[in-house]
Amino acid sequence: MIQLLSVAIVAGLFFGCWTEWFDRDDPSGAGDWETLVELRKEYPGKICADPIDVEARTLTGLTVAAAGDVIYVSDTTDGFVCRNQDQPKKNMCKDYRVRFSCPSSFCKGCWTEWFDRDDPTVTGDWETLVELRKEYPGKICANPIGVEARTLSGLTAAAAGDVIYLSDATNGLVCRNQDQPNDKMCNDYRVRFSCPPSFCEVCWTKWFDRDDPSGTGDWEGAIDLSTENPGQICANPLSIEAVTTDTLTPATSTGQTFFIYNPADGFVCRNTDQTYGACRDYKVRFGCPCT
Repeated sequence: MIQLLSVAIVAGLFFGCWTEWFDRDDPSGAGDWETLVELRKEYPGKICADPIDVEARTLTGLTVAAAGDVIYVSDTTDGFVCRNQDQPKKNMCKDYRVRFSCPSSFCKGCWTEWFDRDDPTVTGDWETLVELRKEYPGKICANPIGVEARTLSGLTAAAAGDVIYLSDATNGLVCRNQDQPNDKMCNDYRVRFSCPPSFCEVCWTKWFDRDDPSGTGDWEGAIDLSTENPGQICANPLSIEAVTTDTLTPATSTGQTFFIYNPADGFVCRNTDQTYGACRDYKVRFGCPCT
C-alpha cells in the first residue's frame, strides 16, 4: 500500500507520498544493490517516474548513519548501493531496504482489479491492453500510469524466472514461450493497471433497465437512457457496468456476445449475435466524475 504523508520542498509545501519498502538484494555478494533500474523491473508500476527523495534503512530499522556503513550511491536517479569493498576492516554492508517519495499525481491514483484473459498453453501468455479492454469494457482507464504482472501464485516475473517480451502501461504484458530457455513454457500471469485520480474517483449512477430482449435484443444505449432519464447521467461517463436483472451476474461472466459495451455509447446485446438462445435481460449503470 502507498503511505500518504506531506513532504516539504524548497519551493514550498508539497503533498506527496512514500512508496512501500523494497528489498531486492542481499549484501552477501559485492554488496547491497537496491538500484532503481532493477527495482522497477521487479516492481513495475510501484515507483514513480521522477522520485523526489529516497530513504534507506536496515531490515532492523537503523538509519544509514546509525548503521555506520559507507554508502556508494543514494539518490533519486540511481537508487541505493552499499558496496562491501568500501567498508572499513573488511566488514560487510548491512542488509538494506529502500523507499521513494513521489509526487501527489502518483499517490492519488488507484489500481484496477486483476485481469487474467489468457493461458500460456499455445504461443504464450498475452495480457494485452487491446484485448483486455474488449473483455473488460470500462474497467481500465484510457491512459494507465503503470502495470503490474504476477503469476497466479503471486510471483513477480523476475522471481518466476521468465523472459518477458513486453510489459508496459501502453501495451500490457506479453510472455512468449519461444523466448524462454530450455523449451520452458511461460507461467500463467495476471495483470493490473495503475490509473490517474480522474478514473479512480468515480460516482455511480443508479441502475437503468429500459429494454427487454424480447425483440431484436437488449438495447441500453447511452443516448436513449439520457433522454428517458434527464439529468441522471453525466455527459461524459468514465465507465459502465452491466449485470443481468435476475441474478446480477456481470455481463462479462455470462458468455454472451455484445454488440456495444462502452461508457460513451452504452450497452447493446443483439439476439442475432448469440451462439445459443437470446440475450439475457440486462441493466446498466454509469461511472461519472464525482462533484
